[in-house]
Amino acid sequence: MALKGVLSAIVTPFTSDGEQIDEKTLRKLIDQNIADGVDGFVPAGGTGEFSVLSHQERLRLVEIVAEQTAGRVAVLAHTGATSSREAIALSKHAERAGATAIMLATPYYEPIGFEEAFAYYAGVADATSLPICAYNFPPATGLHLDVDFLVRLASEIPQVKFVKDSSANLAQMNTLLYDHSDKITFFNGEDILMLPALMLKAPGTVMGIANFMAPALAKLHRCAQEEDAATTVAIWRQINPIIRILGSGPYNSGVKAACEILGLPVGQVRAPIRPYSAAQVEKLKEALSKIDPSLLTGVGR
Repeated sequence: MALKGVLSAIVTPFTSDGEQIDEKTLRKLIDQNIADGVDGFVPAGGTGEFSVLSHQERLRLVEIVAEQTAGRVAVLAHTGATSSREAIALSKHAERAGATAIMLATPYYEPIGFEEAFAYYAGVADATSLPICAYNFPPATGLHLDVDFLVRLASEIPQVKFVKDSSANLAQMNTLLYDHSDKITFFNGEDILMLPALMLKAPGTVMGIANFMAPALAKLHRCAQEEDAATTVAIWRQINPIIRILGSGPYNSGVKAACEILGLPVGQVRAPIRPYSAAQVEKLKEALSKIDPSLLTGVGR
């Protein structure tokens, strides 16, 4: 199964008390996302609140997503951790569970440099046969994976085939897409850079908004690949207000609030992440009401 197109950084639904993963709701969300047009899922990523999940919950989350997709779309399991030991354990489990590939954020909290990061990726590559997607999100990890490092990774560790770049670095995106697409496949992970990524024909995108806006993203990706710039820009202008709202507050909370507004009950975020306030929900609801319904989840149709 190829990694391409629209990958949903799927949220993790919790039970009403926040204590457990709501498996039934998660399975329904997976089926709805597939019906809405996603090409794959990224379970246990940032939008999936992996930082507040236990090790066992992360294992179970990947199992559920791999099982429910049943080969219909790709599964890019996020297995990044603060230690190589845990990242290896999570990655080996993802392979056993049936993931298509793994995505690795570099260790966070303790500062590391490029040599430690390289050894981290190499260690995981030695432990699994799955393709690896490097995850570049410097605000969260403290380390920016620049072009030279990513090219080195892909050149010296053949399993590193992709990068999800959430650095919001337009120059880096431009360079990777134009000069190094033969070495590493670029997936855009920054919502606000979606339009330039589409115009540069990025082969894929990993987005939290795919949870509730997959039809728009699928159409955007198709139109961009077909060089239909007018339609691409028109859709972007419709959804841009939502992206700006989500970018101005706690992103995970906003994605879950949008799901709830549109009829996808996924529960609240887990503490210490704070849910949207009533005022934030109303602002988001108003913005969503102005979007062509065909661009939003078809759960109510």
